[in-house]
Amino acid sequence: MSKSRRRKEAKKIKSLPPDSANRVLSKKLDSSAEESYEQFIQMMLKSAHKDVEEYPVLLNELLSILKEKTPADIISTFAFYGARAAIDSRGKIQPLAQEIQQHHIELLQGIILTLPVAEWGYDPFITESMQAVYDSVPKLADTIFKRRLLTNAEEADENQRAIMSLQEKIRLHTQAIRNWGYFSEVKKICREIYVPLDRNLETAFGYTFSDILDVAEALLGVIEERGNNHIDALRRILSAPSSKKMIENYFRVMPDLDGTPLDLIDFFPKGTSREEITGILISHMDLRHADNMSVTAAKIAEITGKDEIRVGHILRILSIKPGELADQKIEHLFLSNPVWTRPGIFLDTHYLFPIPQAIFSHINEIMWNIATSAKIEKNLSDRRSIYLEDKAEAMLQSALPTAKITKNAKWMICAQQFETDIIAVVDKTIILAEAKSHRLTPQGLRGAPDRLKRHLNDIVIAPSVQSERLAKQIIAARTGDVQALKITKSIGIDAKQVDQIVRISLTLDDLSVLSSSEEELSKSGIMPEGHKLAPALHIADLCCIADILNEEIPFLHYFSERFHFQKHFHVFGDELDFLGLYLSTGFNLGADQKNLPRLMLTGMSDIIDRYYDARDAGIILKKPSPEIHRTYKGIIDKLARDKPFGWSTMGIFVLSSASPEEQPKVERGLNRLRHSVTRRNTKLDRERFMQIVPPLNRKATVGFYIHQRSDTYSRRECMEYFAAEALRRVV
Repeated sequence: MSKSRRRKEAKKIKSLPPDSANRVLSKKLDSSAEESYEQFIQMMLKSAHKDVEEYPVLLNELLSILKEKTPADIISTFAFYGARAAIDSRGKIQPLAQEIQQHHIELLQGIILTLPVAEWGYDPFITESMQAVYDSVPKLADTIFKRRLLTNAEEADENQRAIMSLQEKIRLHTQAIRNWGYFSEVKKICREIYVPLDRNLETAFGYTFSDILDVAEALLGVIEERGNNHIDALRRILSAPSSKKMIENYFRVMPDLDGTPLDLIDFFPKGTSREEITGILISHMDLRHADNMSVTAAKIAEITGKDEIRVGHILRILSIKPGELADQKIEHLFLSNPVWTRPGIFLDTHYLFPIPQAIFSHINEIMWNIATSAKIEKNLSDRRSIYLEDKAEAMLQSALPTAKITKNAKWMICAQQFETDIIAVVDKTIILAEAKSHRLTPQGLRGAPDRLKRHLNDIVIAPSVQSERLAKQIIAARTGDVQALKITKSIGIDAKQVDQIVRISLTLDDLSVLSSSEEELSKSGIMPEGHKLAPALHIADLCCIADILNEEIPFLHYFSERFHFQKHFHVFGDELDFLGLYLSTGFNLGADQKNLPRLMLTGMSDIIDRYYDARDAGIILKKPSPEIHRTYKGIIDKLARDKPFGWSTMGIFVLSSASPEEQPKVERGLNRLRHSVTRRNTKLDRERFMQIVPPLNRKATVGFYIHQRSDTYSRRECMEYFAAEALRRVV
């Protein structure tokens, strides 16, 4: 299977056992203190100066190999080992080459396409030359990054440094995460967005968006199947008990070989080890990768049942001819690589697709470019906007079946009209969601600060400001403000019945890495002073969160705590890393929070990745779920089932009161108290009461009152008394 079925290309940390998540995080973050972090930065800069000097040497060595050996064989072999992985019955993926990532393959392919065919080498590669490519390409990528790091460090202006830091975060995030959703979800969302515009594209170009998606899926399917067959064949060859049998197997499995097994056996000097013979056979088989990754229009037309000319047009727009990137600066390939949107290599009679899954990695930009060429980008822009709002509404309704949802609610402040995309009211909790389908363009990534600022304002800041504007009106209405009450009443909100306000921003570009970048956003001048940024997440991530947290209280709790979580840490990770952390900890890091200034969450989504990757591979695993102790689970299940007034607030407070590690201690305390009350050893009401005071002041104190059945009539009075006592202690 392809390695980049979903998300991570960055190196992952080990998945955390749920019962040790807090301890591991605490240990991790001992090394993330500010002093250590600054030392790390200085070490990086020192290393960068040294490595940047090697850049011309590395590049020249690589170009020399490409001008001597066959680039088609080199890129296909490099991609085969870098973009493929095995998946076991538990959904665990093991890459064939851990150190090679998809962006390395794309960089190598971009470099190859700067050379016209006349400059391509023709000799078959040998092990030494291929190893040199394996070594040099990741180093080149690192060196290009370090060159930018030095440029950023030399920038004196704080505002400019902040913008460059934001730009670098986005670049590293888009480099690390090549797929914006799990494959089945990506395919589904693509169909939902683009198929309604089929007629528009067919009128302009003679083929449809559905045709493009069909061709892309066929490409991926046939090349993956060939790759799987290659691995199966290799496994049959290498399973032989002796070197002689292994060679005989080679000729049996590969019947198109010239000569006989005896000829090859005689070729090897006496005493050649099995390991050496294995290496030679694998290297010889590697020369087949270019053919396995190549297709013709006729082949894809046969698979899809489409017209060959139509398929040929699509393959051509998805491919680049050698030499077409001759004017491209190599260092720019890291920031905006044409290979991202045209991942094929056009070789006159056929098309080579080293990483066909890259089509889906960059599908939205590919489709936008095609729509622009067809002059239907306005249609696509409108479609993206409508789709995002409709999908967001559907996902929120799916996750919150009892919610009352209002779309495109219009309201006025004085003479100015505002609009909130989605308002979801669940009991005493309200979700304000803004869905913004603007695009983050390659120009914004490449280095145009003004363009980046405009994008970030459109996609991240403006929707957050909009949701905060209404949130402030709801808060004011709760205090009795007449004007605010008028506004909330006009959109059907009873503000006095609202306890929790959850704000989120939804996008079609993955910018979740910016949700914890409020410091840089403030310093850059992009975010208004004092603004509290709402979490921004991709619609595919909302789909995943709604699927994993498929009960109303955990779903509401996740987003209520997610807002606060990003404000207390400098976090690097994507939304599903946040979700992975939530499954282990419920975001209850407790007192440790003060000692954890920086969190590297990359890899926390491992349990989620395994589940969806396995599902896409036809393996059924148990769906991940939050670690909630049975006592706590029983409480929130009863709240969700009976739905007393304020059940959502109570559920959120209960889940926020203790971490999964602490919840069993709460149960033991309650059992001791219950035992004491049952034996009538308690003489005072206060001896029947246990309270949990979370270490963070913003979290509510949660109390448990244990009583005899005969005291049921007085329980409310006692609980009100204890609540008043708790409030007095807080004041």
